[in-house]
Amino acid sequence: MNRILSTPASKFRHLRRHLSRSKDATSPTAATAGDEHARHILWRYQILAPDSDIVAHWNHLFLITCLIALFIDPLYFYLPSVAGPTCISFDVNLGIVITFFRSVSDLFFTLHMIMKFRTAFVAPSSRVFGRGELVMDAREIAMRYLKSDFLIDLGAALPLPQACQFD
Repeated sequence: MNRILSTPASKFRHLRRHLSRSKDATSPTAATAGDEHARHILWRYQILAPDSDIVAHWNHLFLITCLIALFIDPLYFYLPSVAGPTCISFDVNLGIVITFFRSVSDLFFTLHMIMKFRTAFVAPSSRVFGRGELVMDAREIAMRYLKSDFLIDLGAALPLPQACQFD
């Protein structure tokens, strides 16, 4: 399900320290558990395959969140109301509820951006026949994402409606 990124050994120093503290030389079962733990790579060093179950479930959850955010944004037009001596007043309780739900959806947008930095892609040059070659290098994934969709995703994740509400 998850692919492992080959990185320099300096990134795994804290993993080695953890393994050396947890190993007990007298117990044979501890060595087996240490070997299993040595094969496990920390989540922040893993690259996800684009066709994995985790990515598919995340995309479905993100689609639902996008639809909810799409219906939340027009509710900001209902905040001002005509009443009282000043002619315009704002419904504070509705503003708090809308801002909360919009902030939660912005959190999902930010998590989606992080997820896109950790998801591999199929190299365009290898798409001629068959499935193609997965690019698993974190630097290449980041550069491709920064050049293509990053600015659009950043603009979608900015809390502009929440900031403009209180001006």
